[in-house]
Amino acid sequence: MTQRRFQRTSPSDLLRVGVITGPGGHTFSIWGEKMNAPGETMRTTGMLMTHAWCINPNMRPQFAEKYPQVALVDDPREMIDQVDGIYLDDINAISLYPLLARPFLQAGIPTFVNRPFATSMAKGREMVETAQKHGTALLTASTWEYSESVGDVRAKVAEMADIRGYVAHNSMSDYYTHGLHGVWYIHAILRDEIARGRGQMKAAAYHAPNWRVPGGMVVYEHEGPGRPYYGALHMVAGDGQAYMRIFGDHRGDAEGKIPGRPGQFMYNTWNALQLVTQEMFETGVSPETGDQILEKLAMFLLPFYSVLEAGGGMVGREVLEGWELPSPSPVLMKDGQPNDSAFHSPYSEAQLEEVERLLAG
Repeated sequence: MTQRRFQRTSPSDLLRVGVITGPGGHTFSIWGEKMNAPGETMRTTGMLMTHAWCINPNMRPQFAEKYPQVALVDDPREMIDQVDGIYLDDINAISLYPLLARPFLQAGIPTFVNRPFATSMAKGREMVETAQKHGTALLTASTWEYSESVGDVRAKVAEMADIRGYVAHNSMSDYYTHGLHGVWYIHAILRDEIARGRGQMKAAAYHAPNWRVPGGMVVYEHEGPGRPYYGALHMVAGDGQAYMRIFGDHRGDAEGKIPGRPGQFMYNTWNALQLVTQEMFETGVSPETGDQILEKLAMFLLPFYSVLEAGGGMVGREVLEGWELPSPSPVLMKDGQPNDSAFHSPYSEAQLEEVERLLAG
């Protein structure tokens, strides 16, 4: 049963948002500034960040100085009765996301989990199943997924009699932190077709030699009603923001893109996901199903298995069962790459174990 925690009593009501955040996340420098607009900055959402919890104690004073109006709690569960929705935004703690999300999902608090959602299919399923059991809205998403481009191409693809393949591209710093945008852009366009039986991913390969730097290259095999079809995702440096062209029969193709240098990007592309998340917090209804969330996760993890475990070869999705991707850490780094901020402040095993002990109590 869908739960609706937030009740609007006047047009000026703001949703109270709690965050679990850390170095490498988006809250401190981006999302927080939009929810708690500083000075005379224009407000672009109907959300207000009211509570926060940081695993890293060194981040607490820095966060408190920038957002003095936000209450910092000592235990994330203190936020349960104080917020209308929760942002889970600490990529360095991604291995703990099911544990961190559990008390909020059990309490019926709509939960947004920042990408890439989980380090394994098992952990992803745990969050999805907990949300379903308690009737709680759950979402993980990329900025690109709710852009105008996606809706336009999705509608065009629905009218195509056949899908023969596709080519896509996306900008990236590394596959882990930003290549995912291109992966989930593809899924967002194909998700209705997957439900119709012509698009679920069957296999994938990471064909570029180094996932840590541009350019990246992923090849996907998708099931079709009669035969599989194949798609390629090229991940480049610079302004190569999302593009996709889907090849059909002689009646035509479908294509669309997010411009590399769009006017008013913050409003017409980036902010769309924030408003979708706000709607979920307000209504208690997720815009995506659990199956869609897990398909996105599989599409992200399988190319990683290919490059880390299979020398970049094509592998079937069944290999993901029992496999886990490490969190951003020195274990994954080579020659100083990736250089994304998500890899700058990894948690020690002792820090992660302390969180587990805290939430087990």
